[in-house]
Amino acid sequence: MKPSLFSKQALLTLMKIAIYPCILITLCTVMAFARPTKAQQILNREVSIKVSNVSLKTVLQEIEKQTNVRFVYSNNTVEANKNVSLQANNEPLTSVLPKLLYPNKLRYEVVEEQIVLKKNKEQSALIIDEKENLPVIIEDRVSGKVTTEKGEVLPGVSVLVKGSPRGTVTNNDGEFNIAAKEGDVLVLTFVGFEKQEVKITASNQNMTVVMKEDISQLGEVVVIGSRSTVARTNVERPVPVDVISAKELQTTGQTELGQQVQFMSPSFNSAKNGINGVANYADPASLKGLSPDQMLVLVDGKRRHQFAALNSNVTVGKGTVVTDLNSVPSLALERMEILRDGAAAQYGSDAIAGIANLVLKKSVNNGTAQIQYGVTSKGDGGGYTVGLNYGFDLGKKASLNITGSYQDVKGTDRSDAYNPQPVAGGTYTGIYTNVAATDQALLKSRGYWGDGTYGSFHPTSYGSNAMKSTQVFYNLDVPLNKEWTLYSFGGFSQKDVFAQAFLRTALATSATSNPDLYPDGYVPQLPGTSVDLSGFAGIKRKTSTGWNWDISTGYGKNYLDQNANNTSNASMGASSPKDFYIGRIGFGQSLTEVNLSKTTLGLWGTKSVNVALGAQYRVDNFTLTPGDDAASFVGPLSATKNKTPGSQGRVGIDKADLTNKSRSNIGMYLDLESDITNRLLVAGALRYENYSDFGSNISGKLATRLKITDDLSIRGSINKGFRAPLLQQIANAATTSTVQNGVIRSTKQLPSDDARLAKIGIEDPKPETSWNYNLGITAKAGANFLFTVDAYQIDITDRIIVTENLNVNNITALKNNFAGFQEITFFTNAINTGTKGIDIVASYKKSVGTNSRFTASLALTVNKTEITGVKATPSALQLDTKNPILLIDTVSRALIETSQPHSKVLLSLGYQVGKLSLNLRSSYFGEVTAWEKLSKPVTGTSNLHQSQTFGGKNLFDASVVYSLNKFLTITLGGNNITDVYPDKVYSNYVSYANGQVPYTRNANQFGFNGSYYYGNLTFKF
Repeated sequence: MKPSLFSKQALLTLMKIAIYPCILITLCTVMAFARPTKAQQILNREVSIKVSNVSLKTVLQEIEKQTNVRFVYSNNTVEANKNVSLQANNEPLTSVLPKLLYPNKLRYEVVEEQIVLKKNKEQSALIIDEKENLPVIIEDRVSGKVTTEKGEVLPGVSVLVKGSPRGTVTNNDGEFNIAAKEGDVLVLTFVGFEKQEVKITASNQNMTVVMKEDISQLGEVVVIGSRSTVARTNVERPVPVDVISAKELQTTGQTELGQQVQFMSPSFNSAKNGINGVANYADPASLKGLSPDQMLVLVDGKRRHQFAALNSNVTVGKGTVVTDLNSVPSLALERMEILRDGAAAQYGSDAIAGIANLVLKKSVNNGTAQIQYGVTSKGDGGGYTVGLNYGFDLGKKASLNITGSYQDVKGTDRSDAYNPQPVAGGTYTGIYTNVAATDQALLKSRGYWGDGTYGSFHPTSYGSNAMKSTQVFYNLDVPLNKEWTLYSFGGFSQKDVFAQAFLRTALATSATSNPDLYPDGYVPQLPGTSVDLSGFAGIKRKTSTGWNWDISTGYGKNYLDQNANNTSNASMGASSPKDFYIGRIGFGQSLTEVNLSKTTLGLWGTKSVNVALGAQYRVDNFTLTPGDDAASFVGPLSATKNKTPGSQGRVGIDKADLTNKSRSNIGMYLDLESDITNRLLVAGALRYENYSDFGSNISGKLATRLKITDDLSIRGSINKGFRAPLLQQIANAATTSTVQNGVIRSTKQLPSDDARLAKIGIEDPKPETSWNYNLGITAKAGANFLFTVDAYQIDITDRIIVTENLNVNNITALKNNFAGFQEITFFTNAINTGTKGIDIVASYKKSVGTNSRFTASLALTVNKTEITGVKATPSALQLDTKNPILLIDTVSRALIETSQPHSKVLLSLGYQVGKLSLNLRSSYFGEVTAWEKLSKPVTGTSNLHQSQTFGGKNLFDASVVYSLNKFLTITLGGNNITDVYPDKVYSNYVSYANGQVPYTRNANQFGFNGSYYYGNLTFKF
């Protein structure tokens, strides 16, 4: 019986997730009655500091961390890089600030939780209230509102009266009120926007100021890759990071997060699949040409749970488990950070290739509503996406940001007309018989397919699957006082995917045919429902001594319910059902962690030293829940007519394969990062992990960045990482249906604890380990141009793979131990690999005139992965079998070495004139090579394998954006407007499947849907 969404287990899961925000909202309500902070209470906050010849900016940052205040000042008038000295021991700000600021001719004013700094060149002109240490307020006042060019309000903007120390900041509604009079000049500054100066006149004393985006600010402050509390832009870090804003993701015109990142990050690769097992339900996504499970995914710095099901088909990521990025809507994100460096020492297992960190929105008092509709140039694939995001101000600086999204997309079909013909080895396979003339005569007389002639019908739809999805995410932040903050985030996603399988012919000799039910053959339909649930809650603290605490706990889960319709269990003949529930595959992960960090200025003669340490406890759980009995039943025709048992297209999970396995691990880390001088940064990390099933591991990392000049730096890192075997790999006991040599076969996945594996010399999988080397350069030319180049090498030892499907009847050792199975497969540490590559990123932004701007970016990657070593087949497995047994063959080698593009070039151009923007993008995807195995050698040769190389292609996208007013924006665009497709599979290849698969499944380039055109309406409020 199919598990109900509201089963006991599901209800418990939902309760776990729901209880966190409920508790926090209750606490928030209680805290809403707290008294507001007064200026004198802020000034009474104590500071302990001892520094000598350290920049003013660094000292202010340290005071901010100790007192939970924010300093607001203009870089044009305050010399933030000037070296100062300061000593204080538990002294209040009323004492510390005069010692720090007065010698540098600075004054301050407290505005809410902000301290506004202003250069005072004429100190004698000021009248100071000695009791409050603040400027005396004059009588005249001016109010106003600050917005972006699109009408969005801007909270936190610094508003200063030019030539005086008076200042304030805008509130959550972008409003301000300041003591000023006619003739004064207001100076407005905000990160990411150009400074504005507005002279006060009699007619503008209640003004609206429109801030213009400062396109010269190229470096984004990023979180990932460092646990330091010192704010650094991505080019100031010792490791490469791509920072992609939510706006940039959405301007790609793509509707799912994985595809959006595909066209924005050079090292990232993800493409849609057609008729490809588990890849139908979760797109494989990878970094640097490595496997999907060698990239760690985080949400707000916390580990995201992985997909439940294992990718067992012959495609990119065979034998791996993905993290489904498409279960998170980009509308819920503030930005996405792609760390292109190993980070297992900092974040744990899986971060060999790098990390994708999804940063959720925290904005309040504004919202976004979107609707997009698109369709391919062939008229299929039509679908719409609607989304809504809003940030609620809960008072006392507490906030709740919520996003909802719904998507409904039709499938596409890029199959060729069905046309059987001899393939390599001379084999002809028809629908009714393997004699061509007879088959075509039957096709005509039956009249079931098309007009009764080959080349007139498409039995299978090969393209993107039809899909419906619902997503809801939240992000809650509740400050309790100046030190403590409660937070929670999480979400729900349900994705219904409507996939299908290959044609099962009516050939009486076919192991998959069922003439009693389908005398003309059939195409199994494979709908599946993937559900993701996640919730995290934690508490952060900033102590008066400078320590930052983060204690959190969370739970995430994915399960995949699968069905097979319009199909049969061929071994049951006429008694077979046509519709089956296959079963449920589930994976859950609970996580509890403690993180501490502190930055100390001037320690050991350095500019600063950051110490971070913490511990993490994680429990993983993997389950297999059986489906209908008939979906895995071995019927009588299995023995008498060699019919394949189980539901065709997707074999059911048998009761004997019922699985519920868990494991735990604990990790501890120490992370040090120091600005030795203003130019030299050095960082290092160590991490110890212990798993309940295979033992312990130690990872390490060293990184550095040296500023040659203010605009030129070199950086580098060395990482020792690891990836633990996943529960989905080592505990999986499912039976799968795959296409091999043009034949559909059932294969048994063996869990690693199967005692029979030890009898044939197979050891339990152990963690794969890696060494990652990176060397790069960052450069800026003026205020508008940024350039980075990073070269890397990744060496992986004991890489975990799933073996080839081993035919039990052809291998003596298997025949003696695994009678009753057609084929078996298992996981083992079989190979070593080496990956080399280089990433180049350049960006240019410039204002043109007073109302226009031009942007350009170029991202290029070149990499290559090679298998550098293959372990010998165990002698116990090879015993008494004449032909060599390969645990990895030519086809699987190609999936690792040549199935992903070795090169990728992304070029984007943008031009904005007032309310109108034009965006152009060129995306080049390099060549890929796929191999296939034959049931017979190629005619005239002894070759059992043949390959095809698919050439590199260039795709062009274009969009026009027009802002009707400050609320409404219209976008019209086209992706792949020149209608480029990959090269087709040769029609005489087995993998062409008589026209069902004209574009290879064995490599992953850029998809095969052709041109796509869309319109988007965005309403901001």
